Amino acid sequence: MKPLRLYLQAFGPYLEAAELDFAPLAENGLFLITGPTGGGKTSLLDAMCFALYCKATGGKRSFSAMRCMSAGQDVPTVVEFDFALQGEVYRFRRSIYVHINRNTKLPQPRDSHECYHLENGEFALVESGSESAVRRRAEELLHLTCEQFSQVIVLPQGEFLRLLRASSSDKGEMLKTLFSAGVWRQVTDRFHQRERQLED
Repeated sequence: MKPLRLYLQAFGPYLEAAELDFAPLAENGLFLITGPTGGGKTSLLDAMCFALYCKATGGKRSFSAMRCMSAGQDVPTVVEFDFALQGEVYRFRRSIYVHINRNTKLPQPRDSHECYHLENGEFALVESGSESAVRRRAEELLHLTCEQFSQVIVLPQGEFLRLLRASSSDKGEMLKTLFSAGVWRQVTDRFHQRERQLED
């Protein structure tokens, strides 16, 4: 997965709309997100994770909990993440906005969840509706759960030690998923099955 663009508004410390274009950095293959403590670096990683899974890195905070407390009711919380994967470009978008109930006149939060695929220069909707349906689409594309994505891809501050101290079985499962090693387990099982058939 190669990040291309990140857009966020009223998310964490980012009240105003902010957009990061990663495309010019991609040719170097490696870039650094840096800044002072409390400057919003982890929020950028959280925004990527929320766009894909509707969960913070590590799954500790909900999307509504990440809404900027300074945002007015007329300002929706939006995260939008574009990335390239195996020659294809995808966009995951999630938003929370305030809807005024006609009967009670009370504000009610509403959310939307979408996944798009770039086709002929235009983003075509692939999945929308529930947060879990769009999350499943991210898991199918990346072959990673939110927890695995947090550990392997973004690795939030302070989590590296937890990764190092993870049990061998946990690390094994993570690496198996990351490198699609399950297919080799299937090949091995078929060879054992064929061996038993020949012996019989």
